[in-house]
Amino acid sequence: MNSGCCQNNRPNTNEDAMPQDARTPLHTRYGTGDPHAMRERVHETLLAEITGGTLPPGTPLDEEDTARRLDVPRVRVREVLLTLASQRLVEYTGTDSAHVTHTSTAETRHTATVLHGLYRTALLTAPWPMTGDRVQAVRNCAAAHIRAASAGDGGEALACELALWDTILHTCANPPLHDAVNHLKPVWQRGHRLHLPTSGVSDADWNPFLTACATGDRVQALHHLDQHWQRIDRRLAHPGT
Repeated sequence: MNSGCCQNNRPNTNEDAMPQDARTPLHTRYGTGDPHAMRERVHETLLAEITGGTLPPGTPLDEEDTARRLDVPRVRVREVLLTLASQRLVEYTGTDSAHVTHTSTAETRHTATVLHGLYRTALLTAPWPMTGDRVQAVRNCAAAHIRAASAGDGGEALACELALWDTILHTCANPPLHDAVNHLKPVWQRGHRLHLPTSGVSDADWNPFLTACATGDRVQALHHLDQHWQRIDRRLAHPGT
């Protein structure tokens, strides 16, 4: 794994990656001859629009209209909407129309609780102590999180935080755990954007966790992971505090 940050949470910036302005509609160079690639591109596009707020809760998603907007076959849109429905991000309201679901603070709190448990499992089952390159990757993500939080960029800060946890997750060689986390991450990203204020510098003190990782102290790493997610839970339980 590269020691850079946020590599699994935002688009790449190399020449072969999809530029942001090509997302809507999908550019013809991206997967039009491969139904699997096209489905992935449609999913990536709609997921980014839902988690980023371009498609807020309640937005209607007619299959035909969406297919026309993205310039893709309608069947690809239906496949993706069914996948998003399995994540409770959209809900079908008719045979060919859906809308972006609403999510409550309580639902977001439940999502955070489950993700906390999954990341705790990753930390418990990861090879320990962490290798030097993994520790450096965690440091990079923590530093990027602090920079984004200091700049008031909540979306980027969250992406870097998720990349930090994923650095540990990827060492576990546990595909079901990886799949469960990836299923919930977009749900958490949307809930976080809707129900949590922009992360501040006070929420970005990773030093105790980084020290535990560097010294091979799994007990302390678990303690600080628990503290971090407990703070999130308190903020969701008591909005505005």
